[in-house]
Amino acid sequence: MLMSRLGVREQGNFMDTGKLPSKSATYVSRMTDNRIWDRFELRSGDVIVSTPPKCGTTWTQALVLSLIFGKPGMDILMDDLSIWLDPGFRDQSAIAEMFQAQSHRRCIKTHTPLDGVPYDPDCTYITVYRHPIDAHFSMRRHVSNLNVDLMQDRFPEAPSDSLAFFLGTSPDAEMADGITLEAIVHHYRSFKSFVGLPNVHIFHYADMQQDLLGHTRNMAALLGCDLDEAILEEIAASLQFERMQANARSKSEQSAQSSATFKDPAAFFDSASSRKWEGKLTDGDLTGYRSRLGELLPREDALWLENGGMLPT
Repeated sequence: MLMSRLGVREQGNFMDTGKLPSKSATYVSRMTDNRIWDRFELRSGDVIVSTPPKCGTTWTQALVLSLIFGKPGMDILMDDLSIWLDPGFRDQSAIAEMFQAQSHRRCIKTHTPLDGVPYDPDCTYITVYRHPIDAHFSMRRHVSNLNVDLMQDRFPEAPSDSLAFFLGTSPDAEMADGITLEAIVHHYRSFKSFVGLPNVHIFHYADMQQDLLGHTRNMAALLGCDLDEAILEEIAASLQFERMQANARSKSEQSAQSSATFKDPAAFFDSASSRKWEGKLTDGDLTGYRSRLGELLPREDALWLENGGMLPT
């Protein structure tokens, strides 16, 4: 079962105990400013895709949009339909206005943990995680592909130096940026605490890779999208890495904004491979990583965060 959920508790049980998610944390950094959520009105049916960076955010958005609209290839329209709501370096009011103008079911992107976004029982909250070192190395490449200097200082050129920063601590204000292991674990904990709710769902990148069609079927079911098998197969095929990368390259040729932001817009997708660190990190680096992860998470949770499968209780 690709959709890793905890228990069979009903939402009413959470309401009885008062243990529902709430926007209790403020994250304001160079990358994130979640205060926009205080004046952003959620609608029934909204889908909030919240993942740490480079953990399958765009992949998941493309899947959600394709299911909502019932057709493949919706990643081509991502910038018009489902952009990041709460970045700290863009005009958030303009982004919010774009979402407010949409009359269809919305898919809203954020990297903010569940404790930093408002909770609505009529919305769906989706998150995806990935092996933390894979996410880190993908983020390293992402930063090197930027034409603008947003966080280059957080990613030293030498892989061992970069990993050492990744294993360090994060100020509370930067916990939504996902650039340290601690921040990724904080994001994971914020969702896992409420995954028993029927509208809060946790997935893993590795599970998506292993069975993309099965994942597509599961996502359609949880979103209530009644689509026939042929359409689901077309959607899954459109989400193959090579197809999405080709779409990104085609889109970049027509978009001045993409060219201004990225040296190579198609490289935004980096690669779909795993274990990106092999041959680049020392045994000592990996020992330090395992030690740090063990400090932050119980063993079963740590293994799930790296490999996916059934979420531990």
